[in-house]
Amino acid sequence: MRIGVMGLAAATLIAPAAAMAQDAPANLTLTCNGTDSVPVAIAPNAWSSRYAYAMGGVVQNRQAAQLGVIVEGGKVRVRPPKSSIPLFAKDDQDGWFELTDVSIDRLSIRGRVKWNRLDRSKLNIDRRTGAADFGAFSGVCQLVSTTPEATKF
Repeated sequence: MRIGVMGLAAATLIAPAAAMAQDAPANLTLTCNGTDSVPVAIAPNAWSSRYAYAMGGVVQNRQAAQLGVIVEGGKVRVRPPKSSIPLFAKDDQDGWFELTDVSIDRLSIRGRVKWNRLDRSKLNIDRRTGAADFGAFSGVCQLVSTTPEATKF
């Protein structure tokens, strides 16, 4: 049996894709620690030399936050920090939101959540470094054991 150059090239192109699909786990539970952007009100200060602070207003500040991610059989759900959820978000399931346009491969986990008609947030997790971005949240993810007797150390 003889395989031509085109047949060999096609086989090498198909093989990595099959390997990447096999590397994608069926079930994962991740917890991501990082920071999220939250609005902070500034009280007016008549003695300030800066006009914005003298008038008062709202600015964005960063605060510690935690994001939960569950991958089950190709579906991805997230439990975002309360500060990331818009005012008129669709109903959640006990704080968990299911993602659409999910893409799970050997190097990344991606998806997006549609909060309402206008607001959408994208999830992007780099599986090599654990770096995660979800809307204004950014942090680092760690694998959480799902067995009850497992210990961290």
